[in-house]
Amino acid sequence: MRYWSLSLEIYSVARVSSPGFEPVPDNQPFRGRKGGPVEIAITNLIIRSSKVSPTLARILVLCSRLPYPLTGGAKLRMFYTARELAREHDVELLVIDQEPIDESAVEALRSEFEAIHLFTYPHYKFYFNTLPGLISSKPLQTHYYRFDEVDAWLDDHAHRYDLLHCNHVRTTEYAFGQSPPVTADLVDAISRTYREASKDATGFWRAIYPVEWRRLREYERSVADSFDHSFIITEADRDFVTGRQSFPSLSVLPNGVKPDLVGRGSSEFRTAPNDPRIVFLGKMDYFPNEDAALYFIEEVFPTIRSKYPTAEFQVVGTDPSDRVASADARPGVTVTGFVDDPAEYLDRADIVVAPMRHGAGLQNKVLEAMALGRPVVATPLAREGINALDGKHIVISDNATEFASAIDQLLSDTDKRHAIGTAARTLVEQRYIWPQIGSELRDRISATLDNHAGTE
Repeated sequence: MRYWSLSLEIYSVARVSSPGFEPVPDNQPFRGRKGGPVEIAITNLIIRSSKVSPTLARILVLCSRLPYPLTGGAKLRMFYTARELAREHDVELLVIDQEPIDESAVEALRSEFEAIHLFTYPHYKFYFNTLPGLISSKPLQTHYYRFDEVDAWLDDHAHRYDLLHCNHVRTTEYAFGQSPPVTADLVDAISRTYREASKDATGFWRAIYPVEWRRLREYERSVADSFDHSFIITEADRDFVTGRQSFPSLSVLPNGVKPDLVGRGSSEFRTAPNDPRIVFLGKMDYFPNEDAALYFIEEVFPTIRSKYPTAEFQVVGTDPSDRVASADARPGVTVTGFVDDPAEYLDRADIVVAPMRHGAGLQNKVLEAMALGRPVVATPLAREGINALDGKHIVISDNATEFASAIDQLLSDTDKRHAIGTAARTLVEQRYIWPQIGSELRDRISATLDNHAGTE
């Protein structure tokens, strides 16, 4: 295990501390894998002079992975929600992740947050953690990320903060019983994802998923009921967790996109292209994305290629599974793996597809394509959480035949592609950019802090 405590680079010449707040030690060392100190000087924790205010809250955000680089929807949401909180509060990150860590990613985060407390472990220790979960009433997800060193650190330091904010159900177990108010971003209803996965599971997972999704739903409900406030990404996920019961302490908080993504895209559309470019974006070791890509390749793309023999389907995203990577050998299919700027691929697409059949939550890939003004063909599941109208902002198709037909119709109608892309971009600009989402989050966090202050 390694424990790193990294602070922000110096913005002023004096340390600023609020009354009752114990400063982080100036020279807290890295911890080696066996717990021994590695002598490395640590920069002083300096709070930005521009943010010094007696009304600032000190917030510790618990993350189930290092939220950088921004290579997947989970990291995007963790990073941008934390950064939006940091607009008005002093935010530190507590990160639990697997070794090795990309130290350049840690450095990139230092410019955004007051401090980063990073606990890293070998991969196998996460799996060992799940063994007690086989006979526990709590879900494997919470066991997977539970480490004694993190518990001990929080027991010693939680009182320094005005609020603990947990990202993902995996980190919530650490916050039960702590003294500051606690909020949680459940993100998706993981229980719902597991329930859907249980329908097609084989081998070991065929036994695990039916048990795990039920344990997860009970646990997600307990978090929503016990914490001061919690967030989830769509109404459908909220309804699944709550059973459509009233849970005022569980709010829907959708995903967003960066403001500079809106309007960045090209306004040009190729007229009836004979060599259409169709793009799917996602983290490709995530089962719902893997399934969607392979479903399109096997069930939809052959129909497209029969009419457009030079059509290309680009699968864009990091960590392609073996099954996805092997599809690169198929005619017209390109599997890119990691790319520096996925938006470039989306922007060059004639059509973006989101043929999701599994999973939960709001699909960032859909929002990003819409922000760039690209027409999107998606399943009903992929549209969840986005108030997009079929035929106006997006095209919804529910099976392979409909999917191929919708793509063909859009390729042959440039005006329709342009109209849908333009309407989609306007919708995202009005509702789904991070500053707007961040304002909703900060308002709820402020209300939580005010309520807690009123009870003291």
